[in-house]
Amino acid sequence: MVFKLGEDLITDSMQALIELVKNCYDADATWAEIVINTGLAETDNPANPSIVIRDNGSGMSVEQIRRGWLTISNSVKREMKAQGLTTHRGRTPLGDKGLGRLGAQRLGDIVSIVTRPVDAGVEHELTIDWRAFQSRSSLQEVDLTLVTRPTQEPAGTTLTITQLREPGQWRAAANNGSEDGASVLQKDLSVLISPYGDERGLRILLKVDEERIDLYDLPSRVRNAAEVRYFLTYDNGKLDVVGEASLSYWAPQEKRSKEEDRADFASLLEADSGAAFLEWLQTHRAKQMEAYGCHAAEAPYFLRAHRTIALSDLDNVAKQQSAKGEPSLADPGPFRGEVDYVTLGQGHPEAFNNRSEFRNYLRSLAGVRVYRDGFGVRMDEDWLGLRKSQTSGSSFYSLRPENTLGFIDISARQNAQLVETTDREGFADTAHYRNFMALLQGWRSFTEQFQNFIRRSYNEYRQETEAVKVGIDPAASSEVLIQHVEDTRVRTIVTAKKRLAALREDAEATAKSHERVANELDGNQRSLFADSVDPAIAHELSNLQAADKRRGQSFAEIEEMFDSLDSERAVLQLLREQSDRLREQLAQTWETVSLGLTAEAVSHEVAHVAEGIAVRSAQIRRHLADAATADRRLSNYIQYVQSAASALKRQLAHLNPSLRYMRERRERISIGDFCQDIAEYHRDRWSEGPISINVEVDRDFTVEVNRGKLTQVLDNLLLNSEYWLLQDHRLGLQSSPEVSLLVKAPYLFASDNGRGIDRSVESTLFEPFVSFKKRGEGRGLGLYVVTQLLDSEGCGIELALDRNDNGRFYMFQLDLGGMRVDA
Repeated sequence: MVFKLGEDLITDSMQALIELVKNCYDADATWAEIVINTGLAETDNPANPSIVIRDNGSGMSVEQIRRGWLTISNSVKREMKAQGLTTHRGRTPLGDKGLGRLGAQRLGDIVSIVTRPVDAGVEHELTIDWRAFQSRSSLQEVDLTLVTRPTQEPAGTTLTITQLREPGQWRAAANNGSEDGASVLQKDLSVLISPYGDERGLRILLKVDEERIDLYDLPSRVRNAAEVRYFLTYDNGKLDVVGEASLSYWAPQEKRSKEEDRADFASLLEADSGAAFLEWLQTHRAKQMEAYGCHAAEAPYFLRAHRTIALSDLDNVAKQQSAKGEPSLADPGPFRGEVDYVTLGQGHPEAFNNRSEFRNYLRSLAGVRVYRDGFGVRMDEDWLGLRKSQTSGSSFYSLRPENTLGFIDISARQNAQLVETTDREGFADTAHYRNFMALLQGWRSFTEQFQNFIRRSYNEYRQETEAVKVGIDPAASSEVLIQHVEDTRVRTIVTAKKRLAALREDAEATAKSHERVANELDGNQRSLFADSVDPAIAHELSNLQAADKRRGQSFAEIEEMFDSLDSERAVLQLLREQSDRLREQLAQTWETVSLGLTAEAVSHEVAHVAEGIAVRSAQIRRHLADAATADRRLSNYIQYVQSAASALKRQLAHLNPSLRYMRERRERISIGDFCQDIAEYHRDRWSEGPISINVEVDRDFTVEVNRGKLTQVLDNLLLNSEYWLLQDHRLGLQSSPEVSLLVKAPYLFASDNGRGIDRSVESTLFEPFVSFKKRGEGRGLGLYVVTQLLDSEGCGIELALDRNDNGRFYMFQLDLGGMRVDA
């Protein structure tokens, strides 16, 4: 059983090694050294294979050896945790199951313990040969000898494991990959021991066959090459995120980029250290800059962003029962983290010989790791889902898993509710862990939004700069741009033809001059009294005449090119027609998207009613099989069918105005009556839930519009309110959730008494793909669709300036003046 426990609970040799190193942390050590002698080194006197772990901790007394090493699952550390006790250095012990010592048997057959307790002046030595137990039926049958002797050495413990099970694997792991990046040993240890500094108070030293392996230097150099860096700090229900991007983030890849990309980067960003680009962002993207908390960063970074994510604002937050039996948010406890993004755009750190070596090392270190007090918690490789959301397109600007590295730091004391599984292969699925993941997914969502914003903004900045150079308004519509091309084409042809005519006249005059000179020279050659003509002059004149002939041919070819440019007028006309058709198709697309959102809610309700009919029908069938005559249950069933049919008709009547064959019909509608109808429909949907709806008509007015389109607008707003009000009610933040509609010509106000609009999206709320709902629940298109539908009628929507008790906007103001007919 003992050996089986060691095999099942300690998954591999590396994990066994780390479990022993954790003892050094629990013993208040400030350093721990791992010395691996494989016995395979090329030396004259190779050492016997062994693993030595030594530290300068508090050591162990005889009683601690007996209880800690010789008694299975008798953990003093577990008792300390239960009582909230800590070590002299204020550390909460990492171990608590009393099984970590079994890791020693997985590494080798013999373990020797030499330990010196603090201020005792003695050292204790104990040797355990696991092989001695294999032939015995009881643990008590094996005698162990404890040797105690005086010493002047400082406190600490040394474990020496010999008769290693797999001595070759350690040497191979240390050597493998030295030319292509980190060795397997470095990579595995970086998963289990944090390579991100020793601020946790315990520094790990590693030596393999007398060769020192640095666990900290190379990772720090790689991180210094990061183009984007994120700092995460969570405490008291709020995750504070700071992101910084350097100019090199926009640098094109050395090999895969085009020459014009590199030239634009040099002229637009490098030349003035990004000053003009920053000014453009602050002027043309002021709302987005405010939404992401962006401003100039301190060197070596260019742009700094900030976002605060409240746990209570996240979608589907998990809850727990408090000591008083009341539900409360499952707070995972304070944690911090740093995540770097290295794009490998240009160059490589000096510690690496070339970019290939740097790239391979980065890949070996890539990943966001979780460390508890400096010791890794093994997680799935893509536990944050970076790879799942990645696309292969060049326009994908979010974090790529192979270019992302960093850590999340938790502790045994402050994150005790994040419980690791017994085999140390991740966390147990608890409410606290789900909220921990929800916070990190909120951070990931922010990185996607921020990085897409700054990269796409640079692309737009490049385009606008190029447009300004050629005298085009960057905000011009497609019609204006097409007309600009047409005007430029016509103007160019007219100007070029005039210039060509002038050149032709000059060329013809030059050719005639050359012909006169040739005739005179020819006459001189025929005269008996003239001197002979210089052959060089005659040859040069012949060349000039030949050039005149070629020039005449070129003029003819250029005139043919003008004729070709004239034919391009038809191409521009075709482009104009295609642009018009595309605009019409896009308008229909937004109506289709909105119809889908409306149909989702309706189809759910129809399915619910249909299910009720199916269940009742099955019950009646079984009853009729037993009864020969009709009875009261049959009557009740008939009444239910009639009621269900009526409900189905109401639902389909709500859907009908949105259908394609109805969309072209426009009618005069009283906004007050319309809101009452909408309220009645949703009141019926919410009849079994906590949400109520209230309609107030201050000044009614009439509009002329397609009823389906107006229904889609209101449905989007009310379904949004429904989603968040149910979240607030579940969390106990709102006991009586309510939606309100206020008619006050020419406006319609829609609001609810929920948490309100998060400040971080106030300025971008009506843009596409902006949503605080969890992935898969919200597309971030609803309010954008509302904007498009209202805009097509000459109307608009904005946030009213009133704020709720949370200091947030909460009311939508719909200006329906563009469709009003009774003004």
